[in-house]
Amino acid sequence: MVRKIKVTPGIGTISLLIQHSELFIHDVYINKPQLVLIQNGSLSITNQSQQVTLQTGEMLVLNSGQMLSMTHHLSGNGPFSCAIMAWDHQLLSDAGLHATGFSPPLIAVDTLQVIPHIPGAFKQSFTDTHSAILWHHGLPAPITRHRMLEQLLWLSQLGVRYSMQHSESVTDNVRELLVNNLHKSFTAAEVAEKLMMNEVMLRRRLAGENCVLRNLMIDVRMTHALRLLQCTDLAISHIAHQVGYESGSRFAERFRKRFGFAPTAIRGHLRPLSTPALLTTDDI
Repeated sequence: MVRKIKVTPGIGTISLLIQHSELFIHDVYINKPQLVLIQNGSLSITNQSQQVTLQTGEMLVLNSGQMLSMTHHLSGNGPFSCAIMAWDHQLLSDAGLHATGFSPPLIAVDTLQVIPHIPGAFKQSFTDTHSAILWHHGLPAPITRHRMLEQLLWLSQLGVRYSMQHSESVTDNVRELLVNNLHKSFTAAEVAEKLMMNEVMLRRRLAGENCVLRNLMIDVRMTHALRLLQCTDLAISHIAHQVGYESGSRFAERFRKRFGFAPTAIRGHLRPLSTPALLTTDDI
């Protein structure tokens, strides 16, 4: 069994995303700044203000803190695949590439930007780094950090950097807490305590941002499950357990409600599509 994803705490995440069916996936939250290289097929991606399509060999710069909808298009050569490099925010801050002094000044990417014409040396560096970190066990953390910083320097040579602005919304703060503690089933009181407020204030603040805590908890779990389905060969029952569901059928039901298709569809076992239903407070 192959896990095509590797997380290095404090540095970032390397993953290989493979999808065997062409599916529309709506409102996926991006929690880390990413660099994506399309390896096979094409990717149509939309946020609130932009819609782009990337072809094989093109690169996409994605910043964190946004919701994206996307369709992964297969090719005649097989399933869609892309290599993803995601940086922890602390590493970006340490890199200092938000500082002035570059000539010409760097363009700050707040949402997304396509890099259609990639220098050969940059693509080779990205591919080698991605492969080395993902497949070579025991690569020292300082080397991993150095190799991932090299990709940020390449982006700076192309005049691109990630915007360092972070959302101050309570929704994003709760999401970050949940993403970093997927193994734990928080109560509302525990979430409020972590954010140093009382439960009533937490619910009121979330309501002001058109968010319900239970729905947010489900969304974080299902989004993580989606990535595990795309980036690992783990059994669906194992993925269900990782995101807090003892029952595989209960997990499949929640996943279908969130995305409109069964977990098996990601891996090419298509089922009839249904319209995603709105989640209620009884759905967890």
